[in-house]
Amino acid sequence: MGENNATGDAAASLLALDPKTGSLKWHRQEVPGDHYDYDAAYEAVAIDHEGRQLIMHLSKSGFVFVMEKSNGRIYNVWRLAENINWVKDIDPKTGETIGQVGDFPLGKETVLCPYLLGVRSWNAGAYNPTTKLWYTNAMEVCQTLVPARQDVSKIGVAGLYLGVSKLEAVPPLNAPASARLDARDPLTGKLKWSIPYDIPGLGGVLTTGGGLVFNGVAHGFVRAYDADSGAELWEFNVGSGVRAGIVSYAVNGEQYISVPAGWGSLAPGFMASAFPAVSKLQGGAAVITFSVEDN
Repeated sequence: MGENNATGDAAASLLALDPKTGSLKWHRQEVPGDHYDYDAAYEAVAIDHEGRQLIMHLSKSGFVFVMEKSNGRIYNVWRLAENINWVKDIDPKTGETIGQVGDFPLGKETVLCPYLLGVRSWNAGAYNPTTKLWYTNAMEVCQTLVPARQDVSKIGVAGLYLGVSKLEAVPPLNAPASARLDARDPLTGKLKWSIPYDIPGLGGVLTTGGGLVFNGVAHGFVRAYDADSGAELWEFNVGSGVRAGIVSYAVNGEQYISVPAGWGSLAPGFMASAFPAVSKLQGGAAVITFSVEDN
């Protein structure tokens, strides 16, 4: 892999495209020869730093890649996941994998970390240019898998082709499955504060210019935290877990926060073996809006 990964498989890659022509400017393959479903589906965040723009991008692999926006050159690579065994490490200067695991033995059970959903599902984190912190949900979950051939003719139109006879979310080898909301320096990964959760947050995080962080939890609460300290300032029960993005907008100079509440999708079902309480959570479908007022 070169600095810009100009050759090779484009799977598990971040692409930079010219918006006028669609032509490829650069791309970075973060997980070469992806055997793990560690695709690059998460948000790419532009960050101003010392007169230049960097791109911060979380991969399902558990690593965060920080790159030059202009050419994709690596600035840093750091770990968001605590439990990673698909690779020994990634070089923080080049993005090269070190000690990467290749094919898994056919018909034999293997434990792989992190889980195929990644250290977080698709739900985006939020960067605050005032605090210079990135706020994101995270989870520590692994999986047992048994590689096997699948007959594609028997999968069905909406079926999943995973190349396994068994795939199950499990706790890490030496710790219970866990979840949290982190506030981190997006360029170095340094942790500023963290809030533990018993079930992963699967909604998008929102941070505001007024120094707040909003996050929905699986049990049906939306909470506001102090962006600097992580102190909980407010909570409201919206009736079901939050699975979508929380948004902020203004009307006639008044700020509002809208929370789409509703628990569903494949992710909670996939996670139930590692977090059994997921199966007892309340479903729903509502949008609840709050006004933001200064105290």
